[in-house]
Amino acid sequence: MLATPRRSHAVPPGLVVGLALGAGVLAAVQARVNGELGLRLHDAYLAALVSFGVGWVMLVALVGAHPRLRRALHRPSQPTRWWYYVGGAGGATLVAVSAAAAPVLGVALLTVGQVAGQTSGSLLVDRLGFGPAGRHAVTMRRLAGAGLALAAVLLAMFGRGHGRVSAGYIALAVIAGLAVSVQVAVNGRLRQANGEVTVTALVNFTTGTTLLAVGAVALRATGHLPIGHWPWEPWLYTGGPLGATFVAIAAFAVRHLGVLRLALLTIAGQLLGAALLDIVLPAAGHGLAATTVGAGLLTLVAVRVAGSQSRPLSREATA
Repeated sequence: MLATPRRSHAVPPGLVVGLALGAGVLAAVQARVNGELGLRLHDAYLAALVSFGVGWVMLVALVGAHPRLRRALHRPSQPTRWWYYVGGAGGATLVAVSAAAAPVLGVALLTVGQVAGQTSGSLLVDRLGFGPAGRHAVTMRRLAGAGLALAAVLLAMFGRGHGRVSAGYIALAVIAGLAVSVQVAVNGRLRQANGEVTVTALVNFTTGTTLLAVGAVALRATGHLPIGHWPWEPWLYTGGPLGATFVAIAAFAVRHLGVLRLALLTIAGQLLGAALLDIVLPAAGHGLAATTVGAGLLTLVAVRVAGSQSRPLSREATA
C-alpha cells in the first residue's frame, strides 16, 4: 500500500503539492479519530500509544511481506547516519506534549504554539540543510510565509475556548513543533538513503512506539494512566494507518519541497480538512466556521509567498 519504486523519475510539482495537502487532510482526520479514541479511553496519551502501535503492526506486516522492502531496511543503498533513525522521537514528543498540555492550555493555544515551533523550526532546518532538499536561505519572503501561516492558525482558533496561559506549557508546545520539523527532515534523509517510504515509516513508528511505550509503563506504575472501556468500533483504530501514510508522504515530498514549504502545505491541508470534517462529520456542538476556511486559504497564500524564493543554496547537508 505504501511501497514505492526505489528509483523514480521526475515528479510533477503539482503532484507533490497535492500529496502534501492530502497529507494535511489525513492529519486532520487522524486527529479527529485519535481524539474520539482518547475520550473513550479517558486518556489522550494512551490513545496515541494505541495509534502508534496499530500503525507499527501494519508497517511490520507490509515490510515483512515484501523482500525488496526487507532488503532496503537491512541494507540501504546509500550510507546512513545514526540520527537518520531517531525521527520518530519527534512524533512521540508531539504526542506526549499534547496529552500533557491540552488540558491546561486548551486545543487553541496548544495548536498555535506547535505551529509557531514547526514554522520557525522548518526555517532553521532548511537553513542548516538537515533535509534532503539541501540548504535554503532565510529570506524575507520565507519569513513572511511562516508569519502568514501562524496568522492563519490564530484566525482558525479565533473565538475558541482555551485554558489558562502557562508559559511552561506553551514553551513545551513550541518545542514539540520544533521536534516535528526535525522529524520531517530526518525522515527525508532516511528515505533518500533506503529509497522506500514504507521502510522509513516503519523506522519512524518503531522509534515513536518504543518511546511512548516506555512512557506508558512509567505512567502506569505511578497510577497516572487510567484505562477506560476499550471501544469496539474499528474506525477508532485507524489513526495509526493514517499517521503512517502521512509520514510516508512527508518523507517523499520533503526532498521536492523543503521542510518549510512542506510544513506550510500540510498545515493548509489540516485546516481545510478540519473545515471538511465540520461539514461532513461535525463534532458535538461545533459546525463549520468561516474562519477555518479563511485560515486554510490564507495558509495557501503563505505557501505561495514562501515558495517564490525557495531555490536551495546547496543539495548537501551541513551537519
